Amino acid sequence: MTTPTYDEINPDRSDWFDRSGSPPVADRVVIRRRSGGVFSPASWGELVYAVVDLAPTIVFFVLTMTLLSVGVGLAVIYVGVPLLGLGLLVARAGGHLQRMLAGVLLGLPVPPPDPIRRRRPGPVGALTSVLGDPGCWRAVSYHCVKVVLAPMTFACAIGFYAAGLGGLSYGLWQHYLPYQSAADGSRHSGMQWWPDYFVDTWPRMLVLAAVGATVLVVAPAVVRFFTTIDRVLIAALLGPLR
Repeated sequence: MTTPTYDEINPDRSDWFDRSGSPPVADRVVIRRRSGGVFSPASWGELVYAVVDLAPTIVFFVLTMTLLSVGVGLAVIYVGVPLLGLGLLVARAGGHLQRMLAGVLLGLPVPPPDPIRRRRPGPVGALTSVLGDPGCWRAVSYHCVKVVLAPMTFACAIGFYAAGLGGLSYGLWQHYLPYQSAADGSRHSGMQWWPDYFVDTWPRMLVLAAVGATVLVVAPAVVRFFTTIDRVLIAALLGPLR
């Protein structure tokens, strides 16, 4: 008489836990080159991604690192081991959110990582499966890199688009700037680029508008540079093992 295996007793499976013991076949992630100008849907999607992605990046990094740090510190008395597992699951959940954002805003559909292979029953089996899961640790690696990349992406996106739009529309709001006095006593309402040089005449405002238009044209390429790095990281660290 043979003893039934854990898989036969518990045939149910979930997206996170795989009790079959065999790794699934990974889907290949294709990173397609994106292009488009200021008004293209791809550029607007990347801009929205750069702006909204900063907050969840910081939240999941702080939560993950806090749980892992406390868990490591308390691991000697076994209290920290469940915290380590919780931190890894939080990192994995953050990776799921990043894949969703990348699929909607960056046009990068990434399949979920390999399910956590659970080979032993009970809470201890679930905990050891999480601690030994490569997908969880790869998600932690992604958050560690992303917490540096996201602020740079956010700053460049806001900076370039704000500078471009501000320069292009300068003639509309220049009159609302406070007056300043030049060395000769004359008063000017406009930006001061250097001593006694104010952008308050139409020729100078046209030059500033041309500069703003140039910056606005370049802005999508700058943002795309950072989002391309992020897309590579998402495909490499948040998808299935190849």
